[in-house]
Amino acid sequence: MSIRLMRRLPALLEVMALLIPAWLVGQEVKTAEKDTGIKQQLLEMPSPQVGLRYQSGNRKDPFLNPLLLKKQAELKSGDDEEVARSQPPPGIAGMYIAQVMLLGISASEEKRTAIFSGTDKRSYFLQDGDRLFDGYIKRIGTDDVLMVRETKLRSGKVLTQEVTKRLRQP
Repeated sequence: MSIRLMRRLPALLEVMALLIPAWLVGQEVKTAEKDTGIKQQLLEMPSPQVGLRYQSGNRKDPFLNPLLLKKQAELKSGDDEEVARSQPPPGIAGMYIAQVMLLGISASEEKRTAIFSGTDKRSYFLQDGDRLFDGYIKRIGTDDVLMVRETKLRSGKVLTQEVTKRLRQP
């Protein structure tokens, strides 16, 4: 290689480094001459597109999804909050599932009965389908009781959660 080519090699590499990204992106390359008399290439970024914005006025905006707007409005209004419960009635019908404790299970040939202790220190004999304040008894097994806890939301939905009370804890 000649000395002349060796001196120009860094300048050529700079020019190629500027041209390749501009060519890939589609930008315009301009050359400018500074006060030193050396020509440099400048990249001009394309200006952002300035267009018209839709003004809906009092009309519905055709570009907005009404289903998404409805979901956002529901989330903002708090429809997924639990509805406050009324005053609980006396007895086992006014006790929460978490408040009662399973004491025992009585089994006969045709049915099973679960014995619960309430917050009032009394014992209650319950069968399948009997209700508590926030749920009901779904099934009575040999050593466990399956209960369903219901939560009512403001949107009208009812969430259910299965709770198992066991006689013997493992």
